[in-house]
Amino acid sequence: MSLEPQPPSAYNPSPMTSQRPIRAASVAVSRRRGAHSLAPEHLGEATAAATLAVIVGGVALVITGVGVIALALTIGARFGGDPPPDVASYGVLPLIGGIGAVLLGGALTGGGLAVIGDVRGARMFTGILSAFAAAMSAVGTVLVSINPPADTVLGIALTVATMVYGIAALLLLRPHR
Repeated sequence: MSLEPQPPSAYNPSPMTSQRPIRAASVAVSRRRGAHSLAPEHLGEATAAATLAVIVGGVALVITGVGVIALALTIGARFGGDPPPDVASYGVLPLIGGIGAVLLGGALTGGGLAVIGDVRGARMFTGILSAFAAAMSAVGTVLVSINPPADTVLGIALTVATMVYGIAALLLLRPHR
């Protein structure tokens, strides 16, 4: 048995077919076929991410609201054995704010879930709620900044919330393409 040297072969000597590949009619069709996205098809990537951010922010707002309500209801215990006579009035404003935070957070969470579920009118409702939440967090940022002592961490957190809810509102309220 003799081994004769064989001529070197090309890496890819010829294509499997002589026909040109058929291109997709548009980039969207090509992306839809080729890329496997976890985003619902009726939303798109950016709007799905914004909707998820609204849901997460809504849950965080509900948790924060429950904490504020608990603080408002137990404010008298913080004074120890000798509370001031008007201690009950100290908890009214935090109680109202906590209830508002729970309601807004619940509405944002439910609205975001409705958008993912493709409920009719949910995009508009959740977009308006996101714009409202952005406006409220912007007002909160200003109030935190002008009241001494300024809380830098809370100001930055409120600024980030303003941006997230504002961008989500823009994406949810834009017309369908």
